[in-house]
Amino acid sequence: MIIPGTRLCVRFCNILDLHEFVYQVHRWHPRKRGLFILTDFRIIASHPVQYHVPIFQALVERGLNIEVGYYHEGTARTVGRDLNFGLDIQWDIDLLGGYPNRIFLNKTATYTLHEQLQIIFPMVLWVLRERSPVLLMGWFIESIWLIWILVLLFRIPVMVLSETTPLSYDSVSKPKWRARLLGWLLNYSQAMLYIGSQNRDFLSRMGIDKNRLFSAPYSVDNLRFSSAAKSLMLERLELSSQFGLDAMIPTFLFAGKLISKKRPLELLEAYCSAGLSDKAQLLFVGDGILKAQLEKRVKELRLNHVHFLGFLNQSKMPLAYVLGDVLCLISDSTETWGLVVNEAMACGRPVIVSEMVGCAPDLVDETNGWVVPTDDPDALAQTLRQAYEERHNWDEKGQRSLEKISRHTYDAMAIGVLSALNSLKTG
Repeated sequence: MIIPGTRLCVRFCNILDLHEFVYQVHRWHPRKRGLFILTDFRIIASHPVQYHVPIFQALVERGLNIEVGYYHEGTARTVGRDLNFGLDIQWDIDLLGGYPNRIFLNKTATYTLHEQLQIIFPMVLWVLRERSPVLLMGWFIESIWLIWILVLLFRIPVMVLSETTPLSYDSVSKPKWRARLLGWLLNYSQAMLYIGSQNRDFLSRMGIDKNRLFSAPYSVDNLRFSSAAKSLMLERLELSSQFGLDAMIPTFLFAGKLISKKRPLELLEAYCSAGLSDKAQLLFVGDGILKAQLEKRVKELRLNHVHFLGFLNQSKMPLAYVLGDVLCLISDSTETWGLVVNEAMACGRPVIVSEMVGCAPDLVDETNGWVVPTDDPDALAQTLRQAYEERHNWDEKGQRSLEKISRHTYDAMAIGVLSALNSLKTG
């Protein structure tokens, strides 16, 4: 059968060969799930992301025949505007090598209705031609919902890897129909990959049976970060001097976008309230809309030990964790994970996180850091003070960070995807 409205959408978009679509629909016949070649599958993602690409590369290294379909190229090949950083950037690591991929929109998308309609049917055809299972990297834009529905209607097995937590989901109001539709889509998909315990809790709340849940612990390239940090640590005195820091003074680190959800202003105020402005340094690495406000506040308070390093590209990020002694990520409930925590831990650093940060229950406890209540300035100031007073334990806590993060690897994520894929045979 032909989906109602197909001809109209095709005519509007002017990008789909109608005969091809009709041909694919008419030649389609459901196959028993066990007949799928379970080394072949398609992956649908918004754009190349520096934290996702190594997962795809790890799957290829394990002999899987994958192809990643991107809505748009992002900043993989050209400089693009990052609105949160407030900068024109291009990542300095290869985001398109080491795995097959296809870009459906050769520019950075603004996700207009026209752009979304341009992509829907070519992407569905791309899936139908191979009839392989599909892995969705979240539900990142409206049109992905339609693609998701169409793929399910054609009885193609769907796996989903998302970051959503109960806190992040509840933080945004949404109509009841949207929540019901998401629940339907999730429950009719065959396998769910969860990045951590809070993500798993969300999927369980949506009614997903535990037998369809597979662990894919969220990861960064631990080896790259740890190796670079060890090398840079030999030059820490010179590097600190180069960036105007005193290597002999304990340093708290903020690494990320200077935006409200990351709460950099609250960190600055807590640093002052803790009485640390003359005893410890506070280093901000990153850029964003709040930078001017932060600099103004630092000037008002005449703070001599607060420094701004600016934006560091991906290959340079280990420098931040060498200059800083303790990472602070005190984001609000929309922080679904916080991969800077992985990065800092891979560099052997203790961490301070708010209880709403998605990775908190999986990565941080008293052995390698501190978990603080959100929206409690006094508690944050007290924790910073406590961390400062326990600075003689920072090396020990950093070692524990290395041990804990060793379980979060791209190989572990690839194993999770393989487990989900193998479940399709008997699901």
